[in-house]
Amino acid sequence: MSRLHKIIRIPLTRKYLLFFVFLVLGGWYKNAFLPVKEGFYSNTQLYFLFFYPLLGGFLGFLFDKVCRKKFVYSNAFFGVLFSLGLPISTPLSVFVIACFLLFILNTFFIQKKDWDLHVVVFLHLLLVGYLFFSQQYEYSNLLEKSGLFVYTFLDQLLGFQGSGLFTSSVVLLLVSFLVLCFDYYYKKEIPLTSYGFYLLTLVLYSFWKMDMAFLLTHVFSSTVLFVLVFLAPLDLFSPYSKKRKTMYSFLLGVGILPFSLWINFYEGVYFSLFLANLLIILLNAIQNRLFRS
Repeated sequence: MSRLHKIIRIPLTRKYLLFFVFLVLGGWYKNAFLPVKEGFYSNTQLYFLFFYPLLGGFLGFLFDKVCRKKFVYSNAFFGVLFSLGLPISTPLSVFVIACFLLFILNTFFIQKKDWDLHVVVFLHLLLVGYLFFSQQYEYSNLLEKSGLFVYTFLDQLLGFQGSGLFTSSVVLLLVSFLVLCFDYYYKKEIPLTSYGFYLLTLVLYSFWKMDMAFLLTHVFSSTVLFVLVFLAPLDLFSPYSKKRKTMYSFLLGVGILPFSLWINFYEGVYFSLFLANLLIILLNAIQNRLFRS
């Protein structure tokens, strides 16, 4: 059996976790190794940055053991996934509190009562709101803030975009998507359609502003790709029917640019996904009420 077929046979959640490992290594290189090498952090940063995904996964594992729950998407899985898109300024204590809130919502509400609220995105926005109002909101590491290090377009593709702790590599995200497309259970239509609508709005806006540099800068946004590839298609929080998936993708795709311009290009896609998720929940509630009546 070829290596490709062996990869295809790996369960979807394990594929996710496999790609998470590579994303963590890419983020570690950008936010730990390079800044330490240039003298902007001490050597403790090399070990400290690994704490977030390891701690998120470990706390989720313990939570599942204590509650004696076993889900397809475990709390350990969500703990690692949640850690990937964190702002670099997130205090460890705040991260731990947010993780426990995530695990509680997932275990006792999402899984038990079959709610569709995207808890990972909800907790991300909640954490970002706390960081913003406490004046701790920051995505750039000290090397990037210094202005002494200029990234080329190739650098950005390889993993030097301003993004979450471990979501900066466009190449890794694109490779992840291409491999995941071979999985029958992966809803590849959602990232493809959403990105198509996002690209359309980006092109129209760039031509309207007569600014092609804006188009080239944001056409390969690692934050957008991370959310579209890993967060948007998750089974628990996304629709199954073809029409609902198209509507969900449309709402997500066309909302990314307006929210990014209104808020910023780190959180715009998260707000767009959360709004699309809420609107689908509303449609499901209306349909259920009409069907029952």
